[in-house]
Amino acid sequence: MASSKPLAKFWEWGRNIICVGRNYAEHAKEMKNALPSEPLFFLKPSSAYVREGDPIIKPYYCNNLHHEVELGVVIGKKAHAVSQKAAMDYVAGYALCLDMTARDTQAECKKKGLPWTLAKGFNTSCPVSDFVPKEKIPDPHKLQIWLKVNGELRQKGETSSMIFSIPYIISYISEIITLEEGDLILTGSPKGVSAVQEHDEIQAGINGILSMQFKVAQQSR
Repeated sequence: MASSKPLAKFWEWGRNIICVGRNYAEHAKEMKNALPSEPLFFLKPSSAYVREGDPIIKPYYCNNLHHEVELGVVIGKKAHAVSQKAAMDYVAGYALCLDMTARDTQAECKKKGLPWTLAKGFNTSCPVSDFVPKEKIPDPHKLQIWLKVNGELRQKGETSSMIFSIPYIISYISEIITLEEGDLILTGSPKGVSAVQEHDEIQAGINGILSMQFKVAQQSR
């Protein structure tokens, strides 16, 4: 897919991060949420990106920071109201992503009927791996993603367990928000989300494709 900008560094210039929530039944169950009948999605700012070598910063207002490991889909060209059948033509590649979540803040926001921005959109809330070209992953619904904290396995899931497939997600979102080259879609997290603390080491991977590692640090004021 010809691109005017280097998709291999989408995090440097991509504008939108669109996150799909509750896309694995077991995760919805562990969070005591009903299964969605349509994709639930929210946004993170591009300032949420962080790359290996820099720490994940736990916000000063958060006492319960959770990891959520997810497959990310990188969009390769403008997509507006695309069909499910054509949706994969707009995919340039993939990345492994973490949706870091201030869970206590999210619970407060839910209780008050407020948006989730404080819980989901803080700086470093979207760690990402290297870009994986589409050709290296013939079927993104046949992957195993995993996450360890300090060497202990916390999350392991199969992308075949997604409630809404990647073509469905792209088609659905593109009717509401026009997707642009370099945009990233996080496709949901399998079960096993849990808390991390300052100095913890997070390792995550896509079996047979790549892995990444991040340390957790505390925001100082």
